[in-house]
Amino acid sequence: MTRPLRAAGVDAVPRSSRRPRLVRSAATRALLLELVTYLNSRQSATTVQVDAHRRDIDAAALALEARHEHALRRFDHLQRRLEGLNARAESLRLVVDALREPPMRRTPGAPTPLRPTPPETRSSPSDKRVLLRVEKLSKEIGGSDILQDINFEIHENEILGLIGPNGAGKTTLIECLANLRPRTSGIFYEGDEAPAAWDPSHLMFYLPNGVAPYAELYTIEVLTLFGRLFEVEPRRWEQIIVDDLSLAPVLQKKVAALSKGNLQRLLIALALMSPQPLLALDEPFDGLDLHQTQAMMDILRRLRASHRTLLLCIHQLTDAERICDRLLLLSNGRLVAIGTLDELRERASLPDASLEDVFLALTGRR
Repeated sequence: MTRPLRAAGVDAVPRSSRRPRLVRSAATRALLLELVTYLNSRQSATTVQVDAHRRDIDAAALALEARHEHALRRFDHLQRRLEGLNARAESLRLVVDALREPPMRRTPGAPTPLRPTPPETRSSPSDKRVLLRVEKLSKEIGGSDILQDINFEIHENEILGLIGPNGAGKTTLIECLANLRPRTSGIFYEGDEAPAAWDPSHLMFYLPNGVAPYAELYTIEVLTLFGRLFEVEPRRWEQIIVDDLSLAPVLQKKVAALSKGNLQRLLIALALMSPQPLLALDEPFDGLDLHQTQAMMDILRRLRASHRTLLLCIHQLTDAERICDRLLLLSNGRLVAIGTLDELRERASLPDASLEDVFLALTGRR
């Protein structure tokens, strides 16, 4: 077979030079495979490292954010503390300013919230207006009659003592008057009116025994709070705290840290700040020593002289005999007697007896 002729002047090109060179060596193929495997493993390791590094960055960012939020909370807490300290400093400044001022000159006979007690002249109950009247009060708890058919009056500008054996119903009686316990039956009159819905908040301030208001606050904070709540005039506020109840040494103590006597004086201070005409105090002399009891009696007498009315639940009969104008004697939930000590003596046919002897005679324990 004849080969085709090529054009003149064109050299012939070998067939093998126009094709890619095929790699046929086994060693070369193995080397390439090893290189690919190595690159894949390196890529996988790099991916793991990148993921781990990203997780570390995310964790560090979360930790930084948490520290930032904690710092903000701390700043807010410090700001509140500073505001509280500023308020306490302002209260202390008012006390210090009041202490530095010279005593006020008072015009003789001028009315003051707690002026010295005049010579005691006790008028008869018929001379005084009735502030509160109770008719047929009964209270039943769990099927038991705690109070039964109680009738009495509280007169303006008197100290009425509520006495009786333990379990006689004294505290229950006050709680019914304060509307802390609903009465089973009975009518309460304010003056001559008997409101259908009994709300004594404008008439009566009740101070239970043994309470510790705002125990985690400082004494000065509680006194300042109640002073502002009751809109007490600064001079009177300072007189109650510093002069009457001598609370200045414990103003920087927390209420929870007060002794029983100081806590009782704090509670009495809150009662003295209240604007209601009737103060109902449960065991006002509890926790007080002899000197403190005498001072407290002087304060209560001055309150009466300043046209306040007091209902005192008293356990110690000697204290009741010294402070009360009239006495209401309860026993087994019933009213045994009410009146002055002389009237109770007449009721017991013991003209010269002490209140203790009259109490024992009228309660059948003699």
